[in-house]
Amino acid sequence: MLRVLNQLLNHLEEWLIATLIAAATGLIFIAVVHRYGAGESINLSRWATAHGMNWLASASMAVFTFLSELDLSWAQELCIYMFIWMAKFGAAYGVRTGIHVGVDLLVNRLPEHSRKHVILFSLLCGALFTGMIAAFGASFVREMFHTGQQSNDLEAPMWFVYLAIPLGSGLMCFRFLQVSWFYYWTGELPHHDETHVEGVEADVSPALHPQPAGAATKAATRKVSPLGVILILAPILIFALCLGEKTGFIVLPHWMRAFTVFALLIALMLTGIPVSIALGLTVMTFLFTLTAVPIEAVSMKLFTGIEGFEIMAIPFFILAGNFLTHGGVARRMINFATSLIGHWHGGLGLAGIVACAMFALVCGSSVATVAAIGAIVLPEMVRHGYPMRFGAGIITVAGSLGILMLPSIPKIVYAVSTNTSIGALFVAGLLPGILLTTMLCIVTWWLARNRDYPRLKKATWAETVRTFRESIWGLMLVVIIIGGIYSGLFTATEAAAMAAVYSFIIAVFVYKAIRIVDVPRVLLRAANTSAMLLYIVTNAVLFSFVLSNENLPATLADWIAAQNLGWVGFLLVVNVLLLLAGNFMEPNSIILIMAPILAPAAKKLGIDLVHFGIVMDVNMEVGLCHPPVGLNLYVASMIARMRITDLAVAVMPWLLTMLGFLVIVTYWPDLTLWLPRVLGMH
Repeated sequence: MLRVLNQLLNHLEEWLIATLIAAATGLIFIAVVHRYGAGESINLSRWATAHGMNWLASASMAVFTFLSELDLSWAQELCIYMFIWMAKFGAAYGVRTGIHVGVDLLVNRLPEHSRKHVILFSLLCGALFTGMIAAFGASFVREMFHTGQQSNDLEAPMWFVYLAIPLGSGLMCFRFLQVSWFYYWTGELPHHDETHVEGVEADVSPALHPQPAGAATKAATRKVSPLGVILILAPILIFALCLGEKTGFIVLPHWMRAFTVFALLIALMLTGIPVSIALGLTVMTFLFTLTAVPIEAVSMKLFTGIEGFEIMAIPFFILAGNFLTHGGVARRMINFATSLIGHWHGGLGLAGIVACAMFALVCGSSVATVAAIGAIVLPEMVRHGYPMRFGAGIITVAGSLGILMLPSIPKIVYAVSTNTSIGALFVAGLLPGILLTTMLCIVTWWLARNRDYPRLKKATWAETVRTFRESIWGLMLVVIIIGGIYSGLFTATEAAAMAAVYSFIIAVFVYKAIRIVDVPRVLLRAANTSAMLLYIVTNAVLFSFVLSNENLPATLADWIAAQNLGWVGFLLVVNVLLLLAGNFMEPNSIILIMAPILAPAAKKLGIDLVHFGIVMDVNMEVGLCHPPVGLNLYVASMIARMRITDLAVAVMPWLLTMLGFLVIVTYWPDLTLWLPRVLGMH
């Protein structure tokens, strides 16, 4: 009976989040069509009347009448609410599928026995935090019910809207307990491989998934590791220190309170707790013990933190990327790039780089770019006589263009964190992206010529035109995204929704690479990835709230200004800090934690925040291409069937090129700012 109920809950969870992301995308699309449809239909009616086409004039007038009488002023508000419900329930689904990201570098080095204790500790911490949020959320909903407050456009009762907090958090708490129980008895955790490439079997060799040291004998696995004890005790002792301050047993100076916040966050993250939970627990500890902020503010922030319309661009671009990755777009872009430069030295490698750049213009994800392009290019390179190391090194680094060119999930996260223009950030990455593409091509060409790698037969003009015509459907997304934003037709969020709908149409109906029956699976995967990221955003908003309440960003900005580093020295320090952080954390988590702290200091030193955003973005690119947490590296290793250690060496020529590119972007602001200024977007 319990098993049946659990299966029903699983199906309900999946159906809910897939339906909500599809409905929100469709509603934004309809709202945009409605906004421009009335004006265009009346213009068409007038034109038809002037040309004696009365039947067309009558039909257009009927459309105009229908659209003008249709009120969709509530659409944006409803989309935001659907989006929040999707994020809250999707976060619970993410616990079940194991998609939430954490810093498990130290945990994986523990002996099996100690590792199990630390993982159980982290899971129970997740259950504790989400259980507390569910309780606070229920109390907040009860208060909203008594006030009778309604939403502005829908006039919906706000208690029902806020119900997503206790229900989603309660389900998430249940999932943490469920995973803990299953892990305790079986030793198995749910694993969602974000680097999975459909149609490519993962190489699960020990090199890719190393076993913890000490697992060789039963005696070794039962041995308690001092590191494991430290990982568990460190956050507990810091929490005890905060309780001592709360009870008056000890008195912490202001600087020590600030240090405690970051020490607890780092201590929690090192236990492998998901970054989102570590942020949330740090905030809750601080609010309970070191401040007098009303706890009701937590529930409000959990809702308002992601109710901004701009944040909705994240799931829409993720959805578009999911359709594009397996929708036949990548193969056609590769064919077009090969027809242009395949006959040069290293032609297939060059085509892979150019195809990555073209795919990056419409995708917004480095992992998706490596998966889509690498799965096609790498087998072709080997078939034509290229060493796999050469091809895998190229695609690993070139795939990072996915977050530098036009749309980019990290750019949206940065824009939301620093209140910067998303459109300006999109455009600002275009020239740097072209420069990096050129630099990677030069290195590839030089290596291929020196090593006498094979060249393809030069394509005819007819073949080039044919491949361009086949790829034009995918490339038209550039026009939709940037043309729509620059012309003022769409906001960035609306452009993302239009891109998602367009990607669905070309993948399913034009290229016919995805069947209708597979669409729910694509929706579910996009919703799962989106919810994981948005749960980090939610708790990062709470963390920023605590920092602002303690005035830490402004204090840090004043301290940095007093060091007389100047903008040159400051950016050098920032680059080193971000490159170090890239060794342990994924890009979006780094941006959400670092940007609210570093951006005020950058602004105080006269550094443009759009330029600063691109500098952070390039640092994130570097982190994606080297171990231990570089996702691009893991994607390429699965496709190439290479050990991570071998691939880490193979990427070196292109990774060093990217480091040189980072210096150029850092100290040449006009490279990023010229185009947004010319287009009047900054």
